[in-house]
Amino acid sequence: MNEGHRPELMRIVALLEERHGIGVRGEELPLWLEERLRSAVGALLHARRLELADLHAQLLCEPELVVELANALRVGETRFYRDAPQWEALRREVMPGLWARRPPPQRLMALSAGCSTGEEAWTLAMLLHETAPRAAGSAGRGRVIGVDRSEPALVTARAATYDSGSHRQLPRELEQRFLQPAVDGSARVVAELQSGVTFQCRDLTQGLPPGRYAIIMCKNVLIYFGDEAQDRLVHELLRALSDDGLLFVARSEVPIVRSLGAKAQEIAPNITAFRPL
Repeated sequence: MNEGHRPELMRIVALLEERHGIGVRGEELPLWLEERLRSAVGALLHARRLELADLHAQLLCEPELVVELANALRVGETRFYRDAPQWEALRREVMPGLWARRPPPQRLMALSAGCSTGEEAWTLAMLLHETAPRAAGSAGRGRVIGVDRSEPALVTARAATYDSGSHRQLPRELEQRFLQPAVDGSARVVAELQSGVTFQCRDLTQGLPPGRYAIIMCKNVLIYFGDEAQDRLVHELLRALSDDGLLFVARSEVPIVRSLGAKAQEIAPNITAFRPL
């Protein structure tokens, strides 16, 4: 596709933004996203033996194709304990205080929004379990919901089995406690964590799972969204926080959330979270 195809490409962007929030910021589509879109559209045209001029009409006739195209734009890179300083701040500075304000039998709820293949959700579960007070039964009071619009990614998340590369950054003590190694080099999340984690196939632009969350992780999701969808999602995430809850985004997304008027809290050097509205 050349520059002459751009008007047709932008019609497809408008449809993606309408259905899934993926779109322009300001007046421009980010270059990295445009490159991924051109590649995904090219692959779809080849697979369906279509011309670009016919694709928009085909997408209108087959909504599942729009979902397929949106999923193809995802980078999808995720690992246990990705961005370790952020996780350490959560582990050391945030979770003990959250637990202290929730005497039994209160639960501590966490949401992984845009959880992809689940490593982030399982990391949250590990830290909830590790930092829970040692009173009888308290470790089971942590609950995590992972949400993603890609059902294939959630199949992996629910299987809870990962290759060795996915947990290279996980602290050794957490790896030994919460991952059960297999002879083929993979590792499976231990059963005691699995009962406290659920996964839902849901597009975040269609709303969050009901509930009030003490911790929300929404990392590398906002970068895909257009201005309007970013605004809606950020405010919905902030409204879903408990009174003492915190929203964490990727470092590259912190300026986006700041620009929307969210109340920032520095919980450790260079680690920013956002408080509820």
